[in-house]
Amino acid sequence: MNRNRMNNNGVLSHIVIIGGGFSGTCLAAELLRGGNPSISVTLLEPAIPGRGVAYGTQCAGHLLNVPAQKMSARADDASHFLRWAQRHYDQKAQAGDFLPRRVYGRYVEFLLQEASEDPAARFEWRRDEATALATSEGKTEILLRSGGRILADKVVLALGNFPPANLRIPGITGASARYVSNPWLANALGDVKHDESVMLVGCGLTSVDVAISLRERGFQGEIHMLSRHGLLPQQHKTAQPWPTFCDGSSPRSARGLLRLIRTQVQHAEQQNGDWRAVIDSLRPVTQKIWQALPLEEQRRFLRHLRVYWDVHRHRVAPQIGAQMATEMNGGKLEVHAGRLIAYRENESSAEVTYRERGSGQARTLRVQRVINCTGPDSDLRRVNNPLLNDLIRRSLVRTDPLFLGLDTTDDGALIAADGAPSECLFTIGPLRKGNLWETTAVPEIRVLAAKLALRLTRRLEPPIIEKEHTAAAIL
Repeated sequence: MNRNRMNNNGVLSHIVIIGGGFSGTCLAAELLRGGNPSISVTLLEPAIPGRGVAYGTQCAGHLLNVPAQKMSARADDASHFLRWAQRHYDQKAQAGDFLPRRVYGRYVEFLLQEASEDPAARFEWRRDEATALATSEGKTEILLRSGGRILADKVVLALGNFPPANLRIPGITGASARYVSNPWLANALGDVKHDESVMLVGCGLTSVDVAISLRERGFQGEIHMLSRHGLLPQQHKTAQPWPTFCDGSSPRSARGLLRLIRTQVQHAEQQNGDWRAVIDSLRPVTQKIWQALPLEEQRRFLRHLRVYWDVHRHRVAPQIGAQMATEMNGGKLEVHAGRLIAYRENESSAEVTYRERGSGQARTLRVQRVINCTGPDSDLRRVNNPLLNDLIRRSLVRTDPLFLGLDTTDDGALIAADGAPSECLFTIGPLRKGNLWETTAVPEIRVLAAKLALRLTRRLEPPIIEKEHTAAAIL
């Protein structure tokens, strides 16, 4: 990977991307592609760029949740990933295959390497982290954990997802010996014995990942999953496409949209179709639907419908769904619906008490390990990130009204506490969730990266380049 030291002689804009997961790496590759001599790019990321939590896994059983044909990181080349996979992973890979996530991590790393090796590209990857920013006269000084500093013209926060919020249950503390607060920490599962029993708090994609990791490590014990609704993610199934049915005349309420979707599902089933096609037809317009909802309706959706949306929208590969079904049918995996109310440890086990959904009865399970699998924390009020805390404290940014992320303009510029959009601070990825809702998956992020790259460079290009990129700007 090209690690040329920055040389600002003749460079009009130095862009620093903080965070090298998929969002940050995809944006860096987009900026560098074509060797734009008007910019230099620095990527701040202590780990290998492109991997992050999702694609840094080494578990062979962790598969993509989207088929290969839809996983291109290039907004202008829909089959880019599939061709790469056929050349660098398996020449027999098919469009509908759900490939290993670790393979996709190699693909994202390749994208950045290819773009940065352009002779005209000015790029540096720094293994460091930003702890604070200071803006003055159109420039931004970035303070690094190592003690160094970087001066930038534009800064993009690509911080990705945050660790899960700690469970606020009596008896659980940071010193709990049998409780794992974050399943993605190094060696989080390393000392789980093969014949023990484990409780995974949460029934979503994180719990499924952890269950697969445990089995791949040779774990033979019982796995319990507990969430308030006890709903596992649905699995993908091939279905005929369903036409888009949401437009400007669609309901602007959570209840009205739910009724509309249910009606469409009924129509699809009457035509031997499948509900999955109905949900998938919403993908191109989900962001517009979200933005059209009044704030109170967005809140109502989060309170009452979010969990149902998540299990139907964020589906697992058919192989994963089959594995979970086999586990449940064989009695090796049990799913519980209820709310955690108490936790107690002793020398041999942890006692977890929950109030069962429906009956309201208190039930207690004894397991040897409890793992927090509630997924990324989506409440910025709880997130303990030094850089974000500093930016909010100094009023350089503000949270969105739902506290799902940071408030931004349509093009990703961060909005300060006084309501003024920044000319030098931007963001991409999960931090835009409050404004866009759908902003964490590859199909959405690749479009946001293309648009933001254009926004960051549009004032540096001759007019003719501006015209050539008009189509990309409206993807």
